[in-house]
Amino acid sequence: MGQNSLIAYVRAQRGRRFQLGVHDCFTFTNGWWRIKHGAGFADDLRYDGLSVDQLSNALIEAYGTDDVHTAFDRTLTRCEGYPPRGAVVVMPSAKPDYISVALGIAYGTRAVFLGPRDVVYVDMTQITGAWV
Repeated sequence: MGQNSLIAYVRAQRGRRFQLGVHDCFTFTNGWWRIKHGAGFADDLRYDGLSVDQLSNALIEAYGTDDVHTAFDRTLTRCEGYPPRGAVVVMPSAKPDYISVALGIAYGTRAVFLGPRDVVYVDMTQITGAWV
């Protein structure tokens, strides 16, 4: 998958509202992963319509933990150093009552995340983990 497919994917996400379980950081990053690898990393995670407490239980059921760093370390390959373009990245969540981290995609010198109404770009210095 080339740079153009990532650009096209992010453009297709523009202007869409955040909706937990429908269009959120898991569905956003999992959709990109599916394009890049042929299958998503979170295809088995089901939480549409769940409460925040039930989301934690869904993470435990899918990954054996509700800690995203630990879950990804168990299922993906952690990047050492600067993450490559297209890697799944995490940073502290602006809404830690949902989940402690926000998931995004490495996009060069910045990472792209979902905001309430559109994608947002964050400096890579905010990233606390990255996986390929």
